[in-house]
Amino acid sequence: MKAAIICGSRDQGYTSEMCRSFSKGLAVHSITSAIFFPLKMEIGHCSGCGCCSESGTCCISDEMGLLYKAFRECDLFVLASPIHFSGPSSLIKVVIDRFQPFWSVESEHPRFSAALLSGGSPSPRFANAVSEFKAFSAGTKMECLGSLEIPGTDSMDISDVAEPSFDFAKEIGMKIKDRR
Repeated sequence: MKAAIICGSRDQGYTSEMCRSFSKGLAVHSITSAIFFPLKMEIGHCSGCGCCSESGTCCISDEMGLLYKAFRECDLFVLASPIHFSGPSSLIKVVIDRFQPFWSVESEHPRFSAALLSGGSPSPRFANAVSEFKAFSAGTKMECLGSLEIPGTDSMDISDVAEPSFDFAKEIGMKIKDRR
């Protein structure tokens, strides 16, 4: 079993710590994972050209191809994002928008998805990001297994997100094993 974790934030922040701890939790169930940081990748915006609606292939040649390959080969696809202005980060949004080829043409895809969300305020609006991630999952024919939402990170130590992320991964791992 394999997982691809897309971290829509900088490395060394709360969201990246959630991703690393989640990866360790998956390993308990012998699920290997790779964490991708779009911030460190050359990924262009979807231009809406429509090329993919006929061919199933994006016309833009960039590092998004690495994410497409990981998507086709994994069993679990995880989107991770801090909440910015009541929604996902622009980094994760660009990645989601570039998955148009998978909405247009039937293609290989993971069976499951999950989300990791962090919010600095005591009461961030996670619902908008959760809704977008569920729509992405449905559009790419994945079963969404849930989301971990950690509020109040502005007043936490970065290590405070590790245990809940690890535990959530163990829970997701059990759900995957139960559905095999």
